[in-house]
Amino acid sequence: MQLMKILFIALLVPFFTFGHGGTIKEGNEKMGKTKVWCFSTTLPFAKDVTIETIERSLAKANLKRSTRKKKFMIYRGISWRKISENKCDFYYKVKSKGGKTTIYIAVSKGYDNFVTTQNDDEIAGNIKDYLDDLEHVISHEVAIRQKEAELKKIEMKNAEANKKLEQSKKEEAERAKEIQTMKKVQTAPAPVK
Repeated sequence: MQLMKILFIALLVPFFTFGHGGTIKEGNEKMGKTKVWCFSTTLPFAKDVTIETIERSLAKANLKRSTRKKKFMIYRGISWRKISENKCDFYYKVKSKGGKTTIYIAVSKGYDNFVTTQNDDEIAGNIKDYLDDLEHVISHEVAIRQKEAELKKIEMKNAEANKKLEQSKKEEAERAKEIQTMKKVQTAPAPVK
């Protein structure tokens, strides 16, 4: 029952505690010496949980990373319905500073043909939706991790309490045995001289 309450709270907490972390922006971001057109947002989450969540969503869609270039993870020639029905190259990068994480996403429909709101409003809208959804998914992940940490502390306390209880039972049994021995000695007839 306790576990059910924890899971219920873990699923509801993000809806009440996290607002929208940041607005989605468009602009150039460096990838090596070149600049690529990206969509970005800044969220109040740690870099590791952000990357894990993005990687999990890509793995769930059965997408395999091709390469890594200048801190960008690159998925070449993929067809991801969440972004586009047509094949494209998907790039993402995560930067962290001051407890906040910025996610950069770029999609290319061909050699240096990066998606912008002006040249493909549909894919741009899908990228923005993905970034919005990502915030909620990450907030759930953070809430679950917090509850798991709390549960682990409780389990450790319970283990420690159980260990003390077992030790107390052992000591109780030893004392009872000593009492029984003392009672036997007390009721035994006195030795004859």
